[in-house]
Amino acid sequence: MKKYLLVTFLFLVGVGGLCYSQGLNHNFLIGYDNGVDTNVISTRAIMGFDSNNLVLSPDSFSMVFSGTQGNISDEQGNLLMYSNGCWIADRTGNMMQNGNNINPGLFVNSYCTSGSGLPFPNINVFIPWPGDSTRYVLLHQRGSDITVIYSTELYYSIIDITLNGGLGAVTSKNLIAFQKDSLCPSIGACKHANGRDWWIVVMSMSTDTIYKFLLTPNGLTPQPSQSLGLPANTYFRGTMQFSPDGTKFAFYNAFFNGANPTHRLRVLNFDRCSGMFSNPNYFDFISSTGGFGMAFS
Repeated sequence: MKKYLLVTFLFLVGVGGLCYSQGLNHNFLIGYDNGVDTNVISTRAIMGFDSNNLVLSPDSFSMVFSGTQGNISDEQGNLLMYSNGCWIADRTGNMMQNGNNINPGLFVNSYCTSGSGLPFPNINVFIPWPGDSTRYVLLHQRGSDITVIYSTELYYSIIDITLNGGLGAVTSKNLIAFQKDSLCPSIGACKHANGRDWWIVVMSMSTDTIYKFLLTPNGLTPQPSQSLGLPANTYFRGTMQFSPDGTKFAFYNAFFNGANPTHRLRVLNFDRCSGMFSNPNYFDFISSTGGFGMAFS
């Protein structure tokens, strides 16, 4: 019997599932109501990693995070850009050129005009454009309802990092890659086995269908969808992640159905060559505590 070692985090910040331990997703930004711990007196902080330690650095960046947070660093771990689902900041913390109004609609405006970010974890993923060191893509969702909690589109926006004096600028914004009723508000990303392209996945809320896309030098193209052989994701609010080596895929959510929340964890094998999922396993349990974050150890 195969065993999977997983760690559940209760952070309400979504980060992209990039298959790296240094660079790209090297930094994690904290910025809402509370500091990380008593050693960080600021409610804004950057968590980074050196060769041995977790490093917490107070900061004064202006972006507020509610639940949505995505960022990307260069290969040396230097922060390049980040977003809370409302706008994109460059490495200085200021709004990136043309980085306003990420995600359209009244639902988004109700959060963004109040100064906070979107409330959903794991709906922002930055990825380097395959074969082009000057471009990046932000894959993003907006959510459509805070009660039912679902999404209806997968958007993407393109950034050219060479523009505006090397701070970057958004060249295409809110392009629709996919549109479907009742998508889970969560995005998974994993590098293709060819070492260049990227697999992108989103899931249906009402069925066990997963929708796949491939990002290549020619752009983002849909691939055949797949039925996972798992119970449907009714009332999904959680995260999906690929393992660091890309061979496993998991998604986790919790919802209240009575006094204590029900937790659901699903784990599958993944083939980075074909993009096929296999060997589905699912685990349901009741706990007195809630949480929406999940990561492979």
